[in-house]
Amino acid sequence: MNINPFKSASRYAALTGLMLALALTLTALESTFSAFLPAGVRIGLANVAVLGTAVCVNIPTAFLITLLKSVFVLLTRGVSAGAMSICGGIAAFSVTALLLSKTRSSYVMISVLSAISHIIGQLAMASVLTGSAYTFYYAPLLIATGTASGFITGTVSGRVIPLLEKNLSAHRKQ
Repeated sequence: MNINPFKSASRYAALTGLMLALALTLTALESTFSAFLPAGVRIGLANVAVLGTAVCVNIPTAFLITLLKSVFVLLTRGVSAGAMSICGGIAAFSVTALLLSKTRSSYVMISVLSAISHIIGQLAMASVLTGSAYTFYYAPLLIATGTASGFITGTVSGRVIPLLEKNLSAHRKQ
């Protein structure tokens, strides 16, 4: 199966590398903001890169970026954070892929629902890691902040993705 939407493998590799670099940079950047937020609350800026990749390149490449982003979290923040990142990332990615392929949902709606899915995936892993379902008591706060951050990342995606699509259309199948 060829997932490269470009005639040139080097263009595909370069674009995938750039989108991964963007996702990792945004992940690192949002770590600086997390010190000012309640424990466990993150903005989810890297989701702009993942959603942009899913829309402008393809869904399998976005899944690859999701997995590699979780490896980055594992390497920089440890096993627990890495496990929670992979569970949340796969849950959020699944919702994103489903909504992109089956509906005409807005980027805001996709971002909000994937943020909530990410939270549920992370809380499920936290419950496994702690051996307690009490982690789900934190869900209302996380879902409220996840909805707000999903709105922000969806709004940013709505501004960035059309520009990315316009610039990539000249290079597609070229």
